[in-house]
Amino acid sequence: MAKFRMDIDQRRYFCTLCSAGNITQAAQLLYLSRQGLSKSMNSLEKQLDVQLFVRGKKGVELTEAGRILLRYLHEEDRLWDACVADIRAVDRTEPELVRVGLLSMYVGYHQKRELLAGFQDDPRIRIEVVDGDHDAFWEAITAGEMELAFSIKPPEELGIPAIKLLDDGLSILLAASDPLARKRYVDFETDLQGKTVIQTSPYKGRLYETAFRNRGINVELLVHDKNLMLAQVSTSEDCFIIQTEYAKSLVTDQVCMRPLINAPIEMDSMLVFRPALRPMACTVARKLLAPYGKEDELDAFLAYNKPHD
Repeated sequence: MAKFRMDIDQRRYFCTLCSAGNITQAAQLLYLSRQGLSKSMNSLEKQLDVQLFVRGKKGVELTEAGRILLRYLHEEDRLWDACVADIRAVDRTEPELVRVGLLSMYVGYHQKRELLAGFQDDPRIRIEVVDGDHDAFWEAITAGEMELAFSIKPPEELGIPAIKLLDDGLSILLAASDPLARKRYVDFETDLQGKTVIQTSPYKGRLYETAFRNRGINVELLVHDKNLMLAQVSTSEDCFIIQTEYAKSLVTDQVCMRPLINAPIEMDSMLVFRPALRPMACTVARKLLAPYGKEDELDAFLAYNKPHD
């Protein structure tokens, strides 16, 4: 077989389709037509003489060959990141930029900002806090443009490490006047049919869409704003699902919380990070994990993945 190298566009198209899992969504992200993206991926499969995707009505899934290709592309990215880091470390005098993804909707947003502000007097580190959605954080981490982010668990195929911050259940925020507020707990399977659940994350909206739709639950996407969400919950029968620990800080005279049971969704808060963390980024990660007592998990990951001579 003739020697073959993916060009830049093929690589970008392939990785975007893997991340989106849907040809239409990937094409929109790439500003391509659906037909153009399909044609490019068909051409790639022909050049490699393998099938990379299994296509279906709900999207596309990687074949074993596709997973191998994606794994090697991620490894190539990591090697390049390590190369760039080594180059920049030569005779370096400028502070190292550490970009941290933190949703402004995140309940612990201000506490995390205060933790990060503790590095202001450290001449070795310059912190940049970046707002966005979960999939935007993962894309930036995969591309080597971000070191850390507070997020939910990324898809396994992205190869992004994650440390769970809390072992926590889910609760639901309701208006104090909502009939469900009279219950001790709310059952996802039986109590939410016909209700509208507010989503402030487009990615979560897509992720949980099937689980909600199958149980007759409506979803409304709201702008990424905590105060607007609380205002809508307090003045309607709409509700908001969130981890119990964070729900506690959102309770008001008009908004109450109830434990949510039988929910087939996961919202565990995670610190996600680049597999090849630079020393200064590692210092930042340890400080962010300290309130949760999770530094040992980071140390164990780094020790296990330490390059061998």
